[in-house]
Amino acid sequence: MIQPSGTGWYILRTGKYINWGQEIIADAPYTDILLFVKEGSIIPCGPDIQYVAEKPADPIRLFVYTGSDGSFSLYEDENINFNYEKGKFSTIPFSYNEKKHILTIGKQQGKFTGMLKIRTFEIKWVSKDKPSGFDSLSNPYAIVKYDGALQSVKMQ
Repeated sequence: MIQPSGTGWYILRTGKYINWGQEIIADAPYTDILLFVKEGSIIPCGPDIQYVAEKPADPIRLFVYTGSDGSFSLYEDENINFNYEKGKFSTIPFSYNEKKHILTIGKQQGKFTGMLKIRTFEIKWVSKDKPSGFDSLSNPYAIVKYDGALQSVKMQ
């Protein structure tokens, strides 16, 4: 297998960093799909939910794969109707700055009925020096109580 050049990758299950552009040989049994995550990725994971209105998606665990800048926007709406077509939804921008090692949680935009006023973000840093597998049960490195205002979290 040869990875695309120009960036580094992490093995999702273990968090091990792989330099770009090299050939690797890796175990890939049927029971364990080999997935790679591009450095600079931010992957949000919520609690186990069986159906959309079961409970609020809180806390949200953010896996931040360091090595490059990255960003994404978390979108939420009422989940049970088409009110998003009428502007009833919210977005929260996230960005990671590799040079400063800071994750910025931007100002929340929009609102909708039933929206959480305070939510919890659990931060898991994944880096070359401190690999961490994709695990929702281990202790997070930082916990942020978010009320919709801009916040920054420095990687420790």
